Amino acid sequence: MTPQPGNVFASDVVDRGPWLFYHRLTTAAATATSAQYQFFVNTSALTPSDTNLSLNRLSPPQAFSVQSIGFIFAPIMFFSDVWNFMKNYYFNFVIGSKVFATGPLHLFPGGAGISGAVATNHTTVSILQIVNNGDPSLLACRRFPDYPRIIPANVQFFLNVLVGAALFTTFTAVAVSLVSPAYGGLDLMAVLDGILDREVQ
Repeated sequence: MTPQPGNVFASDVVDRGPWLFYHRLTTAAATATSAQYQFFVNTSALTPSDTNLSLNRLSPPQAFSVQSIGFIFAPIMFFSDVWNFMKNYYFNFVIGSKVFATGPLHLFPGGAGISGAVATNHTTVSILQIVNNGDPSLLACRRFPDYPRIIPANVQFFLNVLVGAALFTTFTAVAVSLVSPAYGGLDLMAVLDGILDREVQ
């Protein structure tokens, strides 16, 4: 294998390729949101549907070049809850003890999700049922490949979503029906997309 520019490992001893780390956190419907949501922390008991990371650090010879940060709201969230969350929260991406990226969530779309709106049933008339943070397209992500953020081995990293304005209470859930799933609550996934160096198999 020919090392790519910036590869800190020797030829033929590292497998370099595209990868992403993800972590999903939730808050129940009709519940007050938290002052802080910590992504990529305390993940060992979660399932692969929620995360693909067991520890918030990499083991040698692993290293990760973060080239995109994104946030994806589940389509079962109410538009009002999505908007309130984006309006009231911001994030810090921390490697070691240094903040490497920060900003409001709507400036860092995840580039994935369901597109379009579903017809509502008679009890939820005029509710737009499918919204997300940006468009479901990889072209709609904020990327910085020329200035990647490197996560070395044995260095802790995490992503904090923090309240910047005010907490709020999510709306009461709407039960599942023939035309729509159950709606309500907070369901947010954070994604780190980039290039992973790991041992050769």
